[in-house]
Amino acid sequence: MNLRIELAILDSNQPTTLVDMSRLVVKRTPLYKEYHRLRSNYHTALFTKLQHGFIQRNTKTQMNDWNKRSQVFEISNSIAPMVQSLLEEVRRIPAWLREAYIKQWKKSLIKRALAMIRFIEDEM
Repeated sequence: MNLRIELAILDSNQPTTLVDMSRLVVKRTPLYKEYHRLRSNYHTALFTKLQHGFIQRNTKTQMNDWNKRSQVFEISNSIAPMVQSLLEEVRRIPAWLREAYIKQWKKSLIKRALAMIRFIEDEM
């Protein structure tokens, strides 16, 4: 995995799933509590190195040694049925339509998640 991608992911507050369409591999960060701990460890290590003047803020290999100790992504052994159907559908459509299709799929996923949250809130 590209170090720059992993470091960019660690700047996010939310766990992330990465779908590699060329190799048809799904990787994900740990779930929320574990991801929060990993992200906190990364920021602590970064702050310590910056404080001691070991690295410059904009260096490309800024936390290479930290990355050797910690794995940001893990390969997902099981794929959710929605993601599996997304992969199958995206493979069938032309490349120039894929980005728009994935954006639309993401919007529908958010709508479903909000509907589920509302349902759970109403049940409580």
